[in-house]
Amino acid sequence: MFEQPDETKKTPRVSIVMSLAILAAYLIGAYGGLTLFLVLGDRPYGTQIATATVYTYFAFWYIFFPTRGLLQKYSLRDARVQQEIPLLLAIHCAFLILCFLGQSLWLPMKPRLPSYWSMETGRRDVSLYGWVSMGSAFILFFTQVLISRRILSRAMKIDEDESGLG
Repeated sequence: MFEQPDETKKTPRVSIVMSLAILAAYLIGAYGGLTLFLVLGDRPYGTQIATATVYTYFAFWYIFFPTRGLLQKYSLRDARVQQEIPLLLAIHCAFLILCFLGQSLWLPMKPRLPSYWSMETGRRDVSLYGWVSMGSAFILFFTQVLISRRILSRAMKIDEDESGLG
């Protein structure tokens, strides 16, 4: 019931093969995402469709597979994870709607903003508009990832506690 202070927790280890597979998946996702933005960018709602697709792809990888700092992985075959899938899908849909609404309101706002929002400054030649766009997308994305991983870790912990008591 209570954790012992001298009890050491086992940290999950990630094999080299899994690390290479995850790297390959990220590179494929980045290339596919860039291609989607180039193909759909000029079409109505093309940017939103490409964003939703890339967002979903990377959210899946960041939630279920180990990443730097988040080494726990969750198998889709695990019954405890499967029980949480409807909640995770609902959360994902809510974040996609927020992202879609944010882009639908923010993208047309660019011509109406003061000129300094569009001026490229700094070493990276990114405008304030670009920084706000990227920053809000990253905040939204990682908020969803952390919420979803917290739900999965609690589900795993609750099930371990129940099996330890009985």
